[in-house]
Amino acid sequence: MQRHFGLVIASFLSVLPYTARAHEFLTADQDAWPASVLLVRSPDPNTSVLWQRTLPTTDRFVPKIQSLTRLNDGTTVFCSGLDRSVFAMRPGGEVELHYGGSLVRQVRTDTNGDLYWSGLETPIDNNPLPSGFIHRKRMGTGDAETVLTFSQGDVGNDWWGAFDVRLGEIYVATLKAPSKIYRIERSIPQLVATLPISIRSFRFDSDQSIIATSSEGQICRFDDLRGNPNRYEVIARRPFKMVDFVSIP
Repeated sequence: MQRHFGLVIASFLSVLPYTARAHEFLTADQDAWPASVLLVRSPDPNTSVLWQRTLPTTDRFVPKIQSLTRLNDGTTVFCSGLDRSVFAMRPGGEVELHYGGSLVRQVRTDTNGDLYWSGLETPIDNNPLPSGFIHRKRMGTGDAETVLTFSQGDVGNDWWGAFDVRLGEIYVATLKAPSKIYRIERSIPQLVATLPISIRSFRFDSDQSIIATSSEGQICRFDDLRGNPNRYEVIARRPFKMVDFVSIP
């Protein structure tokens, strides 16, 4: 089921009207209400607002952006992190690609074009964090399914939805410093690396390197994840919470 909401300012999300340079990212301010899609060019200190969410007043949708990704055709997909919907940005407005299940925390795209998202309910009172879920929408057929679940107890009771997927292999990251990255094998987390900082999101840049957002409003690159995970460089810094990002190729 797909639903359209609002009007986009431009159809930049399918065809971007500029040439990408060394470090360019689409990102969002986690605290903005309603949320905006932002362009970050590093080392340029300025940030451009490219688009702002416009939703009707409803209890079903939260007009924020916590995570975003791009499909293989250039379409940008996002979630608020606070509701159960996955949206795509289209020239005519926002399109709901999926609704239901757990709160959608982050979205990612595998190399084959399939769309993934993490699901996690917010704990109530002093209850422990519930198990984590990873879901997939096969873009060729439109079918949605749960591909795995895992126990919070196996990742230090500290997973809040940060993940990435490469060739069907799923990796997750804990939040508190030092953040830990695990590969999930048959629902069992296998430790890949321990980072020196807290990260909120990450993406593989190669087999040995990742790019991640820190809790300090930074985008960082770890160029030797498995050999020397303590070494990293800050490639962008902004005075707001960049909870997630997507690189512009």
